[in-house]
Amino acid sequence: MSWMGSVYRSTLTAAAADRMKDPAALIRDLEAGPYSAQEAQAKGLIDRVGQVNDLQTQILERAGKGAKLIDFDDYAARSKRPSVKTGPAIAVIGAEGPIITGTSNTASPFGGDSTVYSDDVAKAIHDAAADKDVKAIVFRVSSPGGSDTASEQILAAVKAAKAAGKPVVVSMGTYAASGGYWISSAASSIIAEPTTLTGSIGVYGGKFAVGEALARFGVDAREIHVGGDYAGAFGAGDGFTSEQRAKFAGWMDRIYAGFITRVAEGRKLPPERVRELAKGRVWTGEQAKQLGLVDELGGFYDAVDKAKSLANLKGDVRLKRMDGGKSPFEALEQALGISSTSMQTLAASAWILGDPRSQAILDELATARLRAAPGGASVLADTPIR
Repeated sequence: MSWMGSVYRSTLTAAAADRMKDPAALIRDLEAGPYSAQEAQAKGLIDRVGQVNDLQTQILERAGKGAKLIDFDDYAARSKRPSVKTGPAIAVIGAEGPIITGTSNTASPFGGDSTVYSDDVAKAIHDAAADKDVKAIVFRVSSPGGSDTASEQILAAVKAAKAAGKPVVVSMGTYAASGGYWISSAASSIIAEPTTLTGSIGVYGGKFAVGEALARFGVDAREIHVGGDYAGAFGAGDGFTSEQRAKFAGWMDRIYAGFITRVAEGRKLPPERVRELAKGRVWTGEQAKQLGLVDELGGFYDAVDKAKSLANLKGDVRLKRMDGGKSPFEALEQALGISSTSMQTLAASAWILGDPRSQAILDELATARLRAAPGGASVLADTPIR
């Protein structure tokens, strides 16, 4: 419950600042709802009640004499966002979704797009480390975790990049928990949103034993295997034997101990302290900063600024996407069927207006839905996210 309270407080604090209301008064008003549109306006929760054309009229009034509304696509055809084509670059690499071993080239055609394939992400990090133009890496993580083996492969790539002299700054999205925290733990700096769900330092595993249930329907589920007693441990017919359970528990204990060690080394914390913060507990970004699990609170562009600082870069710096992933525009186009050209226009508008909130919205467009991770032992946050 502590992380829920932290998210609630952070959200209301931001809302109170935006509405220029006392946080305590805003909480009282919101918890006494719901309200009609007119009641919400009377309490200062919204500014006006009206239709879309009323909003358009207000926009034109604010824009001044001679202003007119034009189609996004028409604007995009006339506009170009300023960009830096040459010179030092900061690599941007994303890790969004459950973490599994392998590469997207061998992925099931029925799987979702939002999956972190360890071979792909590790290669992108190694490529960035070897690129002479790349001076630092921003690693955008929005993952509930997954395979410990895959997480370790990605973490090793992060360590290798740092050893090559390339600072790695993690920017945490909606969640960077369990395996998502594992792959982040060795970063040069970790930046999270106040409401990011992170931590969940733990491991779980098991299997479904359905033999008895199937027997009720006249199905006799038996298995044939060769080898030792553990060879058939993951068969679905029967539960673990006592010996199998003991070996499986020992395996998970070793993974958990390794997780503790990686966090202790990456965050420069005593292992005993990490064990106190672990046990699978989920923390918000705000709580994690207080506990030493993240360094700063902020968004993607704060991570870019941090990477520039660590790499001693001045002025405009090129951002170089190196994971072959979809841009935020393409991600929204796929999800909602909206023209990516239109979304690029919104980016140009945000650039021109200098509105960090618009940029933050664009930054979050590629955040994926939580998907189920593979079975077996996993480092996966089991707290409901959505």
